[in-house]
Amino acid sequence: MAKTYYDYLRQELGELIEQLQLPELYKHSLKHRWLDQVVWADKKASECRCWHYRLRLTTIIGSVILPALVGLNFQVEKIHPSVRNWFPYIPFTLSQIIAVSAAIEEFYRFGDRWRDYRQMAEDLKAEGWNYLQLSGPYQNMPASTEHKPVPEPVKVAYPKTERSEARRATHVHSYSMFASRVESIIKNDVQNYVSELVKQQTKQQQDVEKYLATAQGVTENKTLFAPSQTHTSSNAATAQGITENQPQLAPPQTHASSNGFVSVAPMLPVDGAARDLAEVPLPPPQPRLEAQPVNQGVAPPTLKSEPPAIEIATSPPEKPPAFNFNEAILASANTLRGMSTADGPDGGNNACAWSVNKVLQKANISPLGENPNYVPSLVEALKQRGKPVSPQEAEAGDLVIAYEEAHIGIALTAGCSRVLSNSSSRACFVWESDVNFDGYYGGSSTIYRLLS
Repeated sequence: MAKTYYDYLRQELGELIEQLQLPELYKHSLKHRWLDQVVWADKKASECRCWHYRLRLTTIIGSVILPALVGLNFQVEKIHPSVRNWFPYIPFTLSQIIAVSAAIEEFYRFGDRWRDYRQMAEDLKAEGWNYLQLSGPYQNMPASTEHKPVPEPVKVAYPKTERSEARRATHVHSYSMFASRVESIIKNDVQNYVSELVKQQTKQQQDVEKYLATAQGVTENKTLFAPSQTHTSSNAATAQGITENQPQLAPPQTHASSNGFVSVAPMLPVDGAARDLAEVPLPPPQPRLEAQPVNQGVAPPTLKSEPPAIEIATSPPEKPPAFNFNEAILASANTLRGMSTADGPDGGNNACAWSVNKVLQKANISPLGENPNYVPSLVEALKQRGKPVSPQEAEAGDLVIAYEEAHIGIALTAGCSRVLSNSSSRACFVWESDVNFDGYYGGSSTIYRLLS
C-alpha cells in the first residue's frame, strides 16, 4: 500500500527527532505532542479545504446553470412534447442541491476551519524547524541564563549589547523554551476558536433581539392596523335626520295689490307653527353686552393682580464622568483581537509597539512615544503619562512591558494573569500569555497604568 503524505511526514520528522542529542523523554514528547499535532492539523486542514471547495463550487456552478434551465422551462413544449413530463423537475432538483450545499457550508464553516487549521499547522512546522536547526529564537543563548528560556532578539535596528556575550545554544538547553512556545500556539488556537464562536453567537443573539424589538414595535403601533374611518355614512344619516325633523315649508303664495305689484308671502310651515309665531310679540332689542371671560351673571369686580413670581430651583450642572483609560483600552483591545499586523515593522515580526498604539488610537487616546514602533520609546512616554503598578494592583487595560523592554502587551484581566500582544510568527494581534509572556523573554515584566 502506498504511503500517504502524512505517513511520509511522520516518518521523516521522526527520523530527524531520533538524531537529536536529547533524552528519551524529550524525544517521546516531541513525537507524541509536537509531531502528532502537526500531522493532525495538516490533515484536518486538507479535509476542510476539500469540503469547502466541493460545496462552494456546487453552489456557484448550480447558481449559474439554474437561470438558464428556468428560461428553457418556458420553451420546453416547443422543443419536444415528451420532454415537458420530466424537464420541470430538473430546475427544482438543482435549486434544492444549491440550497443544501449553501446550508451545509454555513453550518460547518469549512472555509474558516480550513484557514484556522492551516495556520496552526504552519506555525507548528515553523517552530519545529527553527528548533531542529537551532535558528531564529533558538540560535543563541546568553551564558548567564544557561538553563533559562532564551529571550528573542527584539529588533534588528536596536541590537542589545548582551548579544556580544551570546554563545551557540543546544537542543537540550532550548527544549524548555520550545515546549513552552508549542503549548502557547496550541492554546492560542483553541482560545481563538472559542472567542470567534462566542462572537458569532453574540452577534446572532443581538440580531435576533433586534428583529424581535422591531416586530414588537410594529405590533404595538395601532396606526398600522387600524381601519380607515370614513364619515360619509354618518354625515348622510345626520343630514337625513335633520331633513326628517324639519317641518315642510309651504310654497310661496302670491297676492295681487292695487298698485300692480305682486307681493309674495313668506314661506312658513304648513302646520300651526306659523300662527303661533305671528301672535308672539318680539322682545325689544337689547343693548349688546360684552362677553364675560368667566362665570355668567353678576360677577364681582375684576381685580388686576400680578402673577406670583415662581422661582425655579436650579441645581448645578453635573460634571461629566472622568474618562476611564483602562476600560477604553480593554474594549479597544478586545475589538482589535485578531488584527493583522503585517503592515507594521518587519511585516509584523516586530509590531508589538505598533499594535499597542493601534489599540490606543482605536480608544481615542493619543499614541505613545516619539518612535511609536519602538518599545523603549513607549516606556519613556509611560513614565511621563502613567505610573508603574505592582502585579497585585494591576487591572485589565494596563500595559505590560517584558523583561529588558523586549515586548509590550495589554492586560486582559485583573492581576495581569492574561496578556494580549502581537504574535511575531503569525503577524497578528492574537498572542495571549501570562504576565511574563510565558517566560519567553527570560525575566519579570513591568506593568504601567496610563493616566493621560
